[in-house]
Amino acid sequence: MNELKIEDLTCYRGENLVLKDLNTKLKSGETLVIRGSNGSGKTTFLRVLSNFIKSYKGKILFNDQNVLEDSYYRYSFNFIGQKNSLKDNLSVKNNLRLWEIIYQKKISYSKILEEFNITHLIERDVTSLSDGQKKCISLLRLNFTESKIWYLDEPFVYLDEENSQKLIQKIKNFNNNNGIVIITSNINLQNTFTNEIKI
Repeated sequence: MNELKIEDLTCYRGENLVLKDLNTKLKSGETLVIRGSNGSGKTTFLRVLSNFIKSYKGKILFNDQNVLEDSYYRYSFNFIGQKNSLKDNLSVKNNLRLWEIIYQKKISYSKILEEFNITHLIERDVTSLSDGQKKCISLLRLNFTESKIWYLDEPFVYLDEENSQKLIQKIKNFNNNNGIVIITSNINLQNTFTNEIKI
């Protein structure tokens, strides 16, 4: 059983207070949805959790270990940002090959592309794809790691209803395998995941 705890988290960006006294706790099998208006600090929150931003007050503990002091924490999570994590000058296949090299994991391209019904895109250059197609492929990076936590920043943006439902099921499957997920989103997911806070 894994546990992520955020205690009295406060963060400034320059002179602006972005996050103030945030407290929450998640255990294996749980998903938390972070809601808030544009500029409310949702992305900053995920970047703090991912140790991309290290100047903050409060504590972030994973299994009671301060994440700033845990050299193995970076292997515990996968962060998918709003911008796609693809190389525009490469084909879909070559992007997948690049991830194989980075994460040292062989994977069936056809199998993971079937998740969002996009096997027909495998030879296409990324620059020729729609925003929704790029989002689907970017989310496939989740398949290349054995992380315990997913941090997903606005993962439903550009997805149609069918692929949104497939992503929801993918998240639930990860939860069923004891994964922890934190999502930022402004779409209504209240009846899908039980934990939700607004910042």
